[in-house]
Amino acid sequence: MSSSSEPVVVPPRPAATRAGREVTGRRRGVGKRFLVVGDVLDGVLVQTSAEAVGTHDPAAVIQHRSLGAAGNTATWLGWLGAEVDLVARVGVDDVLRHERSLADAGVRAHVRYDARAATGAIVSVRDGRGRTAMTDPAASGDLDAADVPGDLVARADIVHLTGAAMLGGGGAERIAGLVARAGSAGARVSLDPSAEAVVRSVGPETFLAALDGVDVLFPDEAEACALTGAATAAEAVRRLTAVVPLVVVTTGSDGALLGRPGRSPQRVPATPATVVDTLGAGDAFAAGFLRAWATDPVRVGAAAREGTRVASRALGFVGGRPPV
Repeated sequence: MSSSSEPVVVPPRPAATRAGREVTGRRRGVGKRFLVVGDVLDGVLVQTSAEAVGTHDPAAVIQHRSLGAAGNTATWLGWLGAEVDLVARVGVDDVLRHERSLADAGVRAHVRYDARAATGAIVSVRDGRGRTAMTDPAASGDLDAADVPGDLVARADIVHLTGAAMLGGGGAERIAGLVARAGSAGARVSLDPSAEAVVRSVGPETFLAALDGVDVLFPDEAEACALTGAATAAEAVRRLTAVVPLVVVTTGSDGALLGRPGRSPQRVPATPATVVDTLGAGDAFAAGFLRAWATDPVRVGAAAREGTRVASRALGFVGGRPPV
């Protein structure tokens, strides 16, 4: 889902509201409970015209936001009216601030604190050439299966694991432990690899081996190709379905590519969008997909279309989370 200098405005669909949040298609995901486990970060978002080292841009736009893939996905689920819990880890001084931010979006936050590490942080810099992001995992990098309460897992219909900070630390053993914990009470398990760099640091083969028990995988095109060594998203999908029964590869402005064992990959086009910021669009896609898939796991095309619809809304906001 590419950026554009001239936004294309898409009129919102008619919707009921709850606390100011859109709850269209309430039958999707109704009665289902979601548990999201992963990164909650402090973000610094920079929009600059500087394109060379040493350049000073006195007119840069710098914003501070709560970010992180898990926080993003959970808040979009909450904004859509879903019942959602979130488990994350932050620095001890930031627990209340992040709990309040998540609660405002309808998320029940279970935020662990770390007295020895600060809250993880991400700095995202956009200029005329694109985006550069830098992440310090800090407390999020210490989150593991032992931090996930058994009662939350037992109540969940779907457990979603996401966040480069969480998945990038501890290697394949941590990923396998989180997957096992997520599926220990019979919930369906989804996982977003979150970054190509995470795949390469863990190692593609060991990463794939750690996915035993995952029901749906949400890589973007670069992550899918890194996991498989494939040259194209379509070939990556075919290889990944030998490991995970449902693969959903997000492909930016081309939408998404769905894969199931023994079937040709299915293309789902992107929903036209007002493109303001691409940060967090993949997290919003996962939220929309999971909410629809929770009710009807067979109609994955319809779930993907819902994912692209929610992602299109996310593209209209700066920072990766819905307005509350």
